[in-house]
Amino acid sequence: MKPALTKALLSAVAIGCLAGCARIKPDEIGVRTRNFGMGEGIVPEDYAPGFHRFLWPLDSWQRFPSTVQRIRFAKNSQETWAPQGEALQITSADGDKVTLEAEVLFRIADGQAHRIVQESGAGEKYKETVRGLAVDEARVQFGQLGTESFYDFASREKVRQKAVTLLRERLVPRGIELIDLLVTSVEFDPNYENLIKQKKLADQRVELEKAKGRAATEKGKVTKIAVETVAKVTRIDRETEAEVTHKTTELNLKLGTLRSEAEKFAAGLKADAGLYKSQHDAEGALLVKASEAEGSRRMNEALMGEGGRNMVALEAVKQLTVNDVTFPSVGYDWFNPYEMALRLGASTETGMVSRVDRPEKK
Repeated sequence: MKPALTKALLSAVAIGCLAGCARIKPDEIGVRTRNFGMGEGIVPEDYAPGFHRFLWPLDSWQRFPSTVQRIRFAKNSQETWAPQGEALQITSADGDKVTLEAEVLFRIADGQAHRIVQESGAGEKYKETVRGLAVDEARVQFGQLGTESFYDFASREKVRQKAVTLLRERLVPRGIELIDLLVTSVEFDPNYENLIKQKKLADQRVELEKAKGRAATEKGKVTKIAVETVAKVTRIDRETEAEVTHKTTELNLKLGTLRSEAEKFAAGLKADAGLYKSQHDAEGALLVKASEAEGSRRMNEALMGEGGRNMVALEAVKQLTVNDVTFPSVGYDWFNPYEMALRLGASTETGMVSRVDRPEKK
């Protein structure tokens, strides 16, 4: 067989194989339906992205998105599956009309695409199912709120969470996984909204007056605190001044006492020193007199001998003024001190000269 013919046959076979395959994209889920023969009907299996058998008219395929989908409830909705695209109309517990704009986020649950076809039918009918159930649940749950409660985020959020829980439970048997139900805006009837605004303004004026009253009260408290603070500062200044004066007086008294004690102590030391000096002066005088007496005694003892007589004669000579001295050669013993003293004027009556035995003249 020629190569060209072989290549043509292979191409024909490949084209035939591809013609007999259904391609499921990466973001799709495939559902196969057997139109004839054994096992006729929807195959209870979801087909992953890839190529799968497709023998028409024996088989038919439906493709569903595997990503998150959105249904929007709004006045300006452009969704083709919801021709009206209206926002949710809620009647509050007070009987007032409230308009909610919301979004429902959902996806086809894993392995549940074939169930969607079984429950809702072919095509995008499942979206109408989600929309209808969301509207019903929102009207029931949000309808339990009073009109003013719609202004309260906490109350509104509590009801929204409850609606999400109940809607998720209703969608699970239909093969739908609810991601969330979001409320994007809340609108009221214009007449009621004006009444609400007026009421809010009145409430705010009341709160404003209350705030002014509290401010005046706080201002009075601040003024009172300021006055009390000034009074406390003045009292503290006076007490401090009195305490300083008292401490100064005590200090002066202590200084005076210490000064008196110091002067008394100095006077005592001075008196003791004077007494000590007098005692030692007296003792010194006594010692001098005793020394003089001892000297006189020893002098007298010394004068009682030969040397004493010579000293007396010598002192007598020192006290005499001799103008003319003659030495007779006859009748005098010039080597006898007693005779010399008498010749020089000494007196024997005063005891100044003691007689010295002289040799008798022969």
